[in-house]
Amino acid sequence: MSTLTPSLEDIALQPLFLDLEVAKNQVSESPRALTGDLQSRVEAAVRCIADASVRESTDSIVQQLLRLLDWLKLIDSNLHKLDTLRESLSLMELVHIEARSLVEFIQVKAAEMDGHYAALREVLDGIAYSITHDLKRVFEGELMGSIAEQTTPVVYGKIVHSHGLLSNCLQQSTITLVQLFDQALDGARLFNDCEERLEQSLLLCGDLLTLLRVVRRAQSKPTTDSLNGLVKQIETFRDGSMQYLMYRDWKGYEKLAHEIIMSLEHGGDYLPLLNQLHCYLETLFGHVRMRAVLTNVAVQNNPDQSDDDSPEDRAATV
Repeated sequence: MSTLTPSLEDIALQPLFLDLEVAKNQVSESPRALTGDLQSRVEAAVRCIADASVRESTDSIVQQLLRLLDWLKLIDSNLHKLDTLRESLSLMELVHIEARSLVEFIQVKAAEMDGHYAALREVLDGIAYSITHDLKRVFEGELMGSIAEQTTPVVYGKIVHSHGLLSNCLQQSTITLVQLFDQALDGARLFNDCEERLEQSLLLCGDLLTLLRVVRRAQSKPTTDSLNGLVKQIETFRDGSMQYLMYRDWKGYEKLAHEIIMSLEHGGDYLPLLNQLHCYLETLFGHVRMRAVLTNVAVQNNPDQSDDDSPEDRAATV
């Protein structure tokens, strides 16, 4: 009787597969990303799609997004238990594998849709882009390498930050997709995170104003210091608060930011690009200011306000 000897790669991966199996089993007993009534409303919205093939594809995408959020919910519920960090890392790897598979599925299904579903195809393209973007940030940055061998505080901090990035990305993707078919659905109510989204929106407003101020300084006094400061602020926003924009705005910002940095590095005519960036940032600020969570909040809208002003000076509840 012949036997198959496992390869060295199989042996090395066995602990990961065992941890992933444990993580999958834990999900069935963990709190869900959506309550039962909201889950029903999401399903009802998808059922409104007339084309059976498109309806089936959209339903599959929504369910996969929610499953990923369920796994992240489990990570969140375990974060205070330091002895579960190994399981949390395994679950993050599971999220990574499944999210990459979801991106591939979305790209295939979006390509199959005809002109009648142009808006849906555009939303799906944006979702695929945003998920890919944040997967790279997390798994080619925060969680790259032998993370499990680092100290407990470092591992904990990296998991918390990675969890926040992916949760925000997947929640926003779900909200945008479902609202395409149920425009009355309140995204903040969907995930019951009004306070968190208020904090994110206020931070985003403040950082947009800071970036606008730096752009104006570079426009009026294009010195070496002001231009270097501009590049630094552009990159800081890209790597930080940009995640709180609607994902459809990420491409536009990254493209314009890249063009400005390349123009400065190669001695190009950067002033027209700065004018474009200034107008673009003002538009983004106006869109953020119109968010429902900021309806009853007075937000500072003067980009010439000092960087030293406190958050309390920037926003006060009406």
